[in-house]
Amino acid sequence: MSEMPPMDTPPVSPAPVAGLPWEEPNAGLGSIFPTALRIIMSPVAAFSQMSLTVDLVRPIAYFVLWALLGACIGQIWNFLFFDSFVGIARTLAGPQFEKLAPFLQKPGAIQIVVGLVVTPLIALIVLFIWSAIVHLMLTLVGGANRGFAATLRVMCYAQTTQLAVVLPGIGGLIGFVWRLILEIVGLAQAHKTEGWKAAFAVVLPLLLCCVCIVAGAVAFGAALAQAIQQFK
Repeated sequence: MSEMPPMDTPPVSPAPVAGLPWEEPNAGLGSIFPTALRIIMSPVAAFSQMSLTVDLVRPIAYFVLWALLGACIGQIWNFLFFDSFVGIARTLAGPQFEKLAPFLQKPGAIQIVVGLVVTPLIALIVLFIWSAIVHLMLTLVGGANRGFAATLRVMCYAQTTQLAVVLPGIGGLIGFVWRLILEIVGLAQAHKTEGWKAAFAVVLPLLLCCVCIVAGAVAFGAALAQAIQQFK
């Protein structure tokens, strides 16, 4: 009796990555908080699970929602602490405060609504510009292994740091530093690259920006001093 030829076994495809709760097909607005909690508690695991194939609309929507939430909290703090800010300005400005007073008006309902509309739009513009700059830097060091969309997704989910604005005063600074850390972690995981390359891509543009600001301030100060000398 002849032996049966061995049958070819079909290749086993790798199991798909679970993805974040926000990326599930039927995920609603409530999934934003489990996703944020996962990013806060375990950013390495969260960015490792982040889908690189789900429609970009979802991470961008996540970004906009957090930008809007941050703007709402910021408007609340501005309204509550406006009088305290005016008092500090009066103390620091002294007799010159009367010249500043017309510019220190408590925001009304219209200004608040306009701020809530404009802030997410500006944030979206900054998102794409910053993502492009970081991706360019990452490409220069050979760390951009997954394309621009992966970088954009990381930047969107790093917007979770808007949660820090619940702390008045120092919340903005904490959120800024926290965001940089999440971006570095997220880029390293999404692009499967070394951490130093991700850090280089995020930190170098900021350093160059600071150098340009300082150089511009020095040049402006020198020009102003020269102009004052001419009018003496």
